[in-house]
Amino acid sequence: MKTDELIVELTRSLEPVERLRSPLVRLARWAMVSLSVAALGVLAIGPRADISTAIRQPSFAVLGLMALVTAIAAAASALVLSIPGGERTPAQRGVPLLVGTVWVLTLVAMLNAGGAAWTRLLALPVHAACLVEIAGFAVVPAWGLFAMIRHAAPLSLTWTAVLAALAAASIGVAATQIVCPVDDSAHHLVGHLAPMALLTLGIAAARRPSLRWSSRVG
Repeated sequence: MKTDELIVELTRSLEPVERLRSPLVRLARWAMVSLSVAALGVLAIGPRADISTAIRQPSFAVLGLMALVTAIAAAASALVLSIPGGERTPAQRGVPLLVGTVWVLTLVAMLNAGGAAWTRLLALPVHAACLVEIAGFAVVPAWGLFAMIRHAAPLSLTWTAVLAALAAASIGVAATQIVCPVDDSAHHLVGHLAPMALLTLGIAAARRPSLRWSSRVG
């Protein structure tokens, strides 16, 4: 086959490609859907009985805000990373990790302020319901974000998968906080953040292969 004939044949086989929206637009869509589904889930389960009192507590508001900021920052970084050349500086991927670290340190400070920190931690204040709820609330955010990323062409698969999984797991923790009646910082560390970390690694490991561009070509 001659070169010009090959070009014609390749041209005929081309399919229209939908241009990706900007990361900011896709982030807004993801956040709107994820938070809406999480809110519906909270309503279905039922918020904690003292929610009207809890939301007036500074610690409750701070922890909820930390979870949401971590989720948004991680999702934003994952969406930027999914576009080759979209990341202006590697420091961008460190922002959600920094926010997450501040979140952990805030809980540690609360734990120490409450006294008997090690005793409370070693009591392993984990509730099975919280584990299930965090995972359940993370399902839709994870599915939606990984679907968005698959429509791009991520090159840094591990970083992209971990950040996307962290975003989904953080949404799970934020929603679970509204349902969970326990405010003890030891419970938040052992029963919320530890499962979130494990869930992040599990989702990232399971979904990373699906982001490989070569597996979607041909």
